[in-house]
Amino acid sequence: MAFEDKVVKGLGDLWQTFLSVVKIVLQSKWHTQLPDALSNPDELLILANGPSLNETVTSHPDFVRGKTLLAVNFAVNSPLYEELKPELYLIADPLFWIVPEKREQLFGTMARKTTWPMTFFVPTRALKDKAWQELIAMNSNIRLCIYNTTPIEGYQGFCDRVFRAGLGVPRPHNVLIPSIAVGLRMPFQKIYLAGADHSWLPEISVTDDNVVLMHQKHFYDQNQSKAATVSQENLKSARLYTILHHMSVAFKSYFVLEAFAQKMHKEVINVTPNSYIDAFKRMKL
Repeated sequence: MAFEDKVVKGLGDLWQTFLSVVKIVLQSKWHTQLPDALSNPDELLILANGPSLNETVTSHPDFVRGKTLLAVNFAVNSPLYEELKPELYLIADPLFWIVPEKREQLFGTMARKTTWPMTFFVPTRALKDKAWQELIAMNSNIRLCIYNTTPIEGYQGFCDRVFRAGLGVPRPHNVLIPSIAVGLRMPFQKIYLAGADHSWLPEISVTDDNVVLMHQKHFYDQNQSKAATVSQENLKSARLYTILHHMSVAFKSYFVLEAFAQKMHKEVINVTPNSYIDAFKRMKL
């Protein structure tokens, strides 16, 4: 890298570090929780929502068995939820508590189905909404843990210290990013990713009316899902440049997490066949 490029990068990292400090002061809660005990404190398997998860669980039950499992988003609507009984569950998207239908579909279903002890990770900013809390309050099996979704950028050493303290995460443009970040704060030495297909690029199209559609296939709805607009937090449909930018940021965040994992002397291992994620070590089952 040329000297001028190093200077520009250094100044950029310094500015992003300063902005991250400001965001921590304004947005982060200083005390967040982690589970007190884990069935397997050495190995975590994150069950992402990609369509390949069904095949992984069906074809490799011995690999799944015995690991601490973390489910995300609408996994609760799948029969696999009650079959696998995940010990951990994490959500990140504000639409889950902003949109009434999504709120009932997630929190209401979770309250009805969860008959085993489970730790539920929810962003700190979700605490402002009381409606979802009322839905799960009656189920004593669900233990609530809050975590910070404050987006952190800057010098890697600074980021590592912030991630370790739980004051923020790499820019959380999808639920897998905070799932890995939270997992790395726990005792696990190995974190496996299943269902992390991330193969969205071929699923994007633009209509003759310039409406951007994206077919987001999940393991629980891949036979019923169809192309649809992508809703932003303000409930407006995202433009193509916004969708591609978020993808770029997400894939970059995985490299930040890989550097953090190495600093912690831990491994993040992607067992998803044909995954688009190029940051982590891969393993074929």
